[in-house]
Amino acid sequence: MKKTFYNLLQPIYPLLAQQFVDDYGLQSGRCIDIGAGPGFIGIELAKITDMEIYFVDTVDEQLKLAQANFLASGSENKAHFINSDVHQLAFEDNFGDFIVSRGSIWFWREPREALKEIYRVLKPGGTALIGGGLGRYVPETMRKRLMEANQKRLAERGEKRPTLAEFQLMVEEAHLPHYLVISEEPGVGRWVEIKK
Repeated sequence: MKKTFYNLLQPIYPLLAQQFVDDYGLQSGRCIDIGAGPGFIGIELAKITDMEIYFVDTVDEQLKLAQANFLASGSENKAHFINSDVHQLAFEDNFGDFIVSRGSIWFWREPREALKEIYRVLKPGGTALIGGGLGRYVPETMRKRLMEANQKRLAERGEKRPTLAEFQLMVEEAHLPHYLVISEEPGVGRWVEIKK
């Protein structure tokens, strides 16, 4: 099997899912996983909640992989695999109880507009968590190893991630009514928590 960064990150997804459940009291309702890729976050949430999971990506091959991974997980939760762009989501207003996207915001064409679209789809009383990071539950040895691997990968690709200040400005320019920018630690993970 070809080794990808997704494979390297796979151990963090159960930890992130547990953190989300602990932080937001997730049990049931609709979860939208935007930029789902192989579906790891949605699958891990399905394992520990009764949530109906909507896997969203713009790449059909990724959706097929997410579907295969979901079926292999043995989860009995309802799941949907939807090809939709974050800038124009295929959901009605006030649809999702919990919306999550880890790692895809860095590739969005217009992140400010996409954040507004996520707010539109978020149900009143719901939460969206958008950004990237490893979460609080990752052991320090794993965190160090993954951060070094990611820095090497970004350098090889000539990519960089926005600073916390740049991320904060991007979120501010989306003019969301209720949000909180979260930094896991200086220079590492950045998330925006959106409430409605």
